[in-house]
Amino acid sequence: MGSDTEIQATLAAFRDATWELDNIYARFPKSCGLSEAEYWSLLLIYEGVATQSQISERLFISKQTLNSAFKQLRKKGLIRLEPYEENQRSKQSFLTDTGRAFVEEHIMRMHRMEENAWKELSSEERSALIGLTKKISCLMQAELERSKINTV
Repeated sequence: MGSDTEIQATLAAFRDATWELDNIYARFPKSCGLSEAEYWSLLLIYEGVATQSQISERLFISKQTLNSAFKQLRKKGLIRLEPYEENQRSKQSFLTDTGRAFVEEHIMRMHRMEENAWKELSSEERSALIGLTKKISCLMQAELERSKINTV
């Protein structure tokens, strides 16, 4: 299983690696003049996620933070909100023409960069990375549940 020293050293290296990756993903929004909430909201809307509630759940951010991001996206002319016919209180999010062009120019550029990097991995490396990432996520989730730590 490994000594405590080895466990601590490899865990520190893992944290460093995840922080490096998180830093790269945090730079994507900044490179196109958006906050992280704005960037990921635009991507989710582009992919068909319709409501602020769904986006908030998917991004694990507060409704207040998301509401601020949506205000900025509307101010920039990138999205519009329309009420559902059956529920006027709930609003559906849509990209404007400007928003769609923005996503295709900026956010899809980031996706192409991500794809180019992914292609540099062998099929086995990609499978291993996916499998191990899912495994550590499941193990961490189990630890959280055992600890009774509730997240947003």
